[in-house]
Amino acid sequence: MEKEYIRNTNLSVAVNITGGKIDSFREVEKTTGTVRVYEKGRIGVAGCLGEPDENELTARAKEALAFGIPYPCKLDGPLELEDLREEEILPIPALIPTMQSLLDRLGEACPRFAFSNKIEMSYRKTEYRNSAGRRLVSSGRELSVGLIVQNRGSGNLFDTFLTWTGTRFDADALLANFREQYDAFYTPADIEPGRYPVIAEPSELMARFFMHFSADLYAAGASLVSGKRGQKVFADTLSLRDDMNPATSCGVCFFDDEGCVAPDYRPTLVENGVLTGLLTTKKTAGQYGLPNLGTASSAYDGVPGIGFHRLYADPTAKTLGELVPGKAVYVVVASGGDATPDGHFATPVQMAYLMENGRLVGRLPELNIGGGFFDLFGKDYVGTVHGEPWENSILSACVMDVEKA
Repeated sequence: MEKEYIRNTNLSVAVNITGGKIDSFREVEKTTGTVRVYEKGRIGVAGCLGEPDENELTARAKEALAFGIPYPCKLDGPLELEDLREEEILPIPALIPTMQSLLDRLGEACPRFAFSNKIEMSYRKTEYRNSAGRRLVSSGRELSVGLIVQNRGSGNLFDTFLTWTGTRFDADALLANFREQYDAFYTPADIEPGRYPVIAEPSELMARFFMHFSADLYAAGASLVSGKRGQKVFADTLSLRDDMNPATSCGVCFFDDEGCVAPDYRPTLVENGVLTGLLTTKKTAGQYGLPNLGTASSAYDGVPGIGFHRLYADPTAKTLGELVPGKAVYVVVASGGDATPDGHFATPVQMAYLMENGRLVGRLPELNIGGGFFDLFGKDYVGTVHGEPWENSILSACVMDVEKA
């Protein structure tokens, strides 16, 4: 009988914001434990909330083998690896006064904005070991500022968002960027219908197509890329990965829930335009004859399933100005879009800025944007920039059809 043990601790401290003022504080700490045992092609799982008793969980997991849930036992072998990022961003007692100071300064710099929502600081630590001699430990912290913005007097529930996530809090840099967005928000801009580079997080551009990288959909022949593994499908400059590297994806665990560790902590889906991997678990990889990418995720008391962290596109330019030297559409809010079965995507854009030479020029009217899957990430893929406007930012650009709503 083989065995896996996982202990996961999460601590989050959040402040709620109404009208630019902190009105509540919440601190939550959660620890979970998981034991999975394997015998004769079956899996037994037991989990708990709170500090785990490994012996008790092991006994329960052995009893769960009676359910007869099929799952292959493919434990990865000996490896001891720790990646601990324990540096404190802010002491917890300093969170409220520091964030209220930020909000006060933001209110002075952006007087026509009303702010709400929350700011959260979190800490995560995950420990994994198995009976094959593998022991992995990963920990990290992050601070997330997520402000819903209402233009005072507009009557809307919200008009835009101001967001930031990172591990190094710099109030002056944050205020400077938010002020740039504020100035652009109140500067009307326009654009003629046509084809323009559209800039957004890679995950935003890929959101409606991401399911097509699932091993189950691929093997069923229902994916847009079914049968194309190993083929050049996208632009030569496009490489896509699951970012499990804490250096660029804040607070993430560098291994998956089955103890797999990818090169550079980034499992690869696309390498220089070639489809190289699909989202798998050890079970689906074996079932479909695919390489295991190492992207499994599971509930503390569940069987492993497919997971994902953050979409990472390799950089192709140093700055936004270099990436898109002319006019571009910088998307802030795009909700309600969809894609057809053959891969044509379209969505309304509720909030966007006109960008020229990498700088925000003004606020655009509501737009509609669209394009085809293979074109967007093939001939219409412009590229990706890292580190703008924040250290951990990743922004990609694709040429799309743009018209006014």
